[in-house]
Amino acid sequence: MLETIYPASIVIFALLLIYLLSRIKLIPQSKTGLIERYGIYYKPITPGFHFLIPFVDRMVVFDVDRKLNLNREIVEINGEPRASLSVLVSYKVIDEKDFHDKNVDQFMRSLLIDITKEYIKNYGTSGISHQKIALTTRFKGALLNRVVEWGIELSEIDLLMVMEIPTYQ
Repeated sequence: MLETIYPASIVIFALLLIYLLSRIKLIPQSKTGLIERYGIYYKPITPGFHFLIPFVDRMVVFDVDRKLNLNREIVEINGEPRASLSVLVSYKVIDEKDFHDKNVDQFMRSLLIDITKEYIKNYGTSGISHQKIALTTRFKGALLNRVVEWGIELSEIDLLMVMEIPTYQ
């Protein structure tokens, strides 16, 4: 009987050791993360090695410095394309607890498009390519109102291009 227990215990010990070693995680220098314990935010973590408690902890890793690049986004008003917009937004994650990786980019994109729509409704598209400074100022103002709730710090916003799309009647 001892002949069957000994090999089985070695296999169980090896599998347990492999599982525990797989719970050691490395976060690179360019990233940060947070630990969720039982599915609830527990604490932020810095770059380096971390051990996660089996069956309890889950780690979420994301870039600290992020960029949102909207390239030739079409702005439609009443189902009609009115302008093309290219914007580069650089931001830094400062509060991991409030940061939601995909939602911030999605909300930022829709906010920038909504601001452009409102601008076009108020001022039209005639000469919009010459109004980059006014539009950039509106973008910054709207984004600065949201940075606290999104857990980010706005680094830079660069309106690369805004161009009228001619309408044919």
